[in-house]
Amino acid sequence: MTESVSLTGNRTAAAEKWRRSELAMFLRSRRARLSPAEHGLAETRRRRTSGLRREEMAMLLDVSVSWYTKLEQGLAVSASPRLLGRIADVLLLSPVEREQLLRLALEDPGSQVAGLAIPGDATGVMASVQAIIDAMHYAPAFLLTARADYIACNRAARAFFGDFESFPGQGNQLIALFLDDAVRRVLPNWRESARIQVAMFRTGFARAMHDPRWQDLVATLLEKSQEFRALWEDYELPSGTSRDLDYHLPNGEQGHFRHFTFFADLDGQFRVEVFNPIGEATLQWMIGCVDGYRG
Repeated sequence: MTESVSLTGNRTAAAEKWRRSELAMFLRSRRARLSPAEHGLAETRRRRTSGLRREEMAMLLDVSVSWYTKLEQGLAVSASPRLLGRIADVLLLSPVEREQLLRLALEDPGSQVAGLAIPGDATGVMASVQAIIDAMHYAPAFLLTARADYIACNRAARAFFGDFESFPGQGNQLIALFLDDAVRRVLPNWRESARIQVAMFRTGFARAMHDPRWQDLVATLLEKSQEFRALWEDYELPSGTSRDLDYHLPNGEQGHFRHFTFFADLDGQFRVEVFNPIGEATLQWMIGCVDGYRG
C-alpha cells in the first residue's frame, strides 16, 4: 500500500512539474511576440529583449515583478481564473491560445489517470472511421491517437506509404518524422510538415502531460532531435485543418495532395488524416498504385 501511494505521489509530482514547465514556456513565447507599442509603451534603443519585458507584463497585470517572474520560471505560484483572463488580454491571445492557457494553468494533473497506448473506447471509433476511410479508394487516410500513434488506415494508405504496423518509431508519427531519414527524403517540404505536426501534438500534450508515455515521447524527441527542440520552444498551436503537400513519388515525379485533418470523437482523442490527390497526374498515379497493390 505504501509503495502504491509513493508511486502515485511521484507521478503526480512529475505531472505537476511538466504542467508548470509548459505554462512557463507558453507565457515566455507569447510575451516575446508582443511589441511594447501594442500596449502604448515607449520602445527604447537599449532594449535587449524581444517583446515585452517581465517588468512591463507585471505592470500591465498589476502584480509584482517577483510573482510574475516565478510564474514564467515554472515555480509554485498560481493564478486565479480572473487573473488568467487578464493575462490572456495582455498577451492578445487568440481563442485557441486562451484555451491552452486555461488548460495549462487550471487543470489538476494529479486527478488524471495515465492513459493506455490506445484509449479504451477505441474499438467503436475505429470501426466507424474504418468504414469511412475505406470508402476513400484513392486518397490515403490514417487514424491516429492524440499521441500521434497510428492505429488504422485504408488500402490507399497501405499502397502508398506501406503497412502502418511496420512504420519506424514504433508506429509513432513524430518519431518517424524527426528520427527517420527515409521519411524526410520523401517530403520536399519536410520542415513545414514537422512544424504543423508539432503544433497539433502540442494541444494534445496539454491534456495528457500527466501520462508517463507522453512525457517519455517528448523527452526522447527533445534529446534526439535539435529540430524538434527548436519547434517545441517556439510553442506554435494549430491554425488550420488543411494544407497542400508534395511527395516524391517512386517514379521520380512529384505528387500533389491536399492534406485534411479532423477528429473522429468529441474529446479529440482520435485524429483522422486524409491525403486527397490534387490534379489528374497524381490521381492517375494513385489509381495505378492502389489497383496494383496486392497487400
